[in-house]
Amino acid sequence: MGALSPPFVGDVTAHTARVFYTKTTGAWTDVETTNTLTGKSHYDAEDPDWPGTALVGSGGPLGDDPPLEPDTEYRVRYHSTGTGLDAWSEPVVFRTLPDLPPPAMPDAGPQPSARNPYTAAPWSAQWNGLLLGEDSSVVLEEVAGLLDAPDVRSSDAELLQRDGLTPGTDYMGARTVTLTMLALDDHELPDLLAAFAPGGGEKPFDFAFPGVAGGRSRIMARVRKRAVTVDKEFHAGRRRVTVELLATDPRLYSADEARAKVAVAVPRGGRLIFPLVFPFDMGDGPASRATPDITNTGSVDTWPVIRLTPATGEIRDPSLTLVHGGDRKRFATRGLRVGRGDALVIDMARRRITLNGASRFGQVDPGSTWFALPPGGSTVQLDVLEGPDGVTADVSWRSAWM
Repeated sequence: MGALSPPFVGDVTAHTARVFYTKTTGAWTDVETTNTLTGKSHYDAEDPDWPGTALVGSGGPLGDDPPLEPDTEYRVRYHSTGTGLDAWSEPVVFRTLPDLPPPAMPDAGPQPSARNPYTAAPWSAQWNGLLLGEDSSVVLEEVAGLLDAPDVRSSDAELLQRDGLTPGTDYMGARTVTLTMLALDDHELPDLLAAFAPGGGEKPFDFAFPGVAGGRSRIMARVRKRAVTVDKEFHAGRRRVTVELLATDPRLYSADEARAKVAVAVPRGGRLIFPLVFPFDMGDGPASRATPDITNTGSVDTWPVIRLTPATGEIRDPSLTLVHGGDRKRFATRGLRVGRGDALVIDMARRRITLNGASRFGQVDPGSTWFALPPGGSTVQLDVLEGPDGVTADVSWRSAWM
C-alpha cells in the first residue's frame, strides 16, 4: 500500500500540539514526533477521547511523551499497521509557540510596617521614627486628649470674710494625650515598646488627622505612662498598647514652619543720631513702614523666633515692633552691638536672647514686651539705632491651636 496522506497539526502551544490523521479501518495507528534539532523522537497513541487524533507532548498513557520544547521545530508523521498494511504518512513540519512569561502580578504596594516612612497621609501619625496608622503594622485605635481643653492654672484669690474670689488670670496647664494602639506584627513589637519607653526629653508627635489643627500638626511631648495587656488577645496576635504622652506646651502646632523676612524700611546709614541738629529728620515712624504680612492661621497666640545676622556691617540697638489691628508691642535692646556675621537670636517663647550663643538678657530694654503672634494677620517691624543699608531679620513661627 502507498504512503498515507499527510497529517494536519492544530492547537499548537509551547508544549503540546494536536495531530489529526486519516484513520484506516481495522488498522493500528501511532504518531511519531521528532525534534529536528536533536533528532530525538517519541511516539503517541490515538487519543481515546478524540478518535483520529493524538495530543503530542501531553505525557502519554505511560508517561513516555514528555512536553515539547517551546519555540522549537518538530517533524510529525503517523504510522498505520494492520492486515496487509504497514505504511507511513508524509511528514509535516511545525514549530511550537514561545513560552509566555508568567502574568505580571499587580504591585501590592508597601507591606504594612511601623518602619515605613511617614508621609502625613490622613489618619496617620509618627513618633520617635515609627509610623502609626495607615501603612503601618501598628493600628491607631483611639487618640484622646488632642481636642480636650488642658487643665487651667487659676490665679484667683480667696476673699477674706466674704463670698467669692478675686478674679485672676487663667493659664493653660500641660496637655495629656493618650494613644491606644494595636500591634499586629510581633517582630516589630520590641521596636514599638522601645520607642514608647518612658523618660528622656520631649520629642515631636506628628499627626495628620483631618479637621484637627489644620490637618497636619505636631506637639512636643514625652512618655509618662505605658500599659500593655497580656491576655488571650495578646496570645492570638492582638497586642494592645496604651501610652500616655505629656506635652508641657498645650498648643497644637502646624507641622510646617512659616518664615518671613523683615527689613529696616529707613536705614540709619551709620549716621549718629546725637547730638541733634535742628531741623532734623527722624525718618518715617514704624507704623508707616511697609513690612511683610505674618499670618497665624491657628486659633491661639503663637511665639515667634527672630534671627538677625548683619551681612555688611555692624548694627546698634535693634528693636522689633508687633502691629496687630490697633495694638502695638515693642521689644527693644539697649547697648547691644551686632557685628557683621554675628547671629542674634530672640526666642520669644523662652524669653531668651543670645548673641553667637551667649546670653544678652541684660541688654533687653526694661520696657520691652516679649510678644506672641495673635491669630490672623500681623506685621513685625524692624528698626536699628545705627546700621548699614539692607539690614534684615528672619521671623519664623508655627500656627497654633488649643
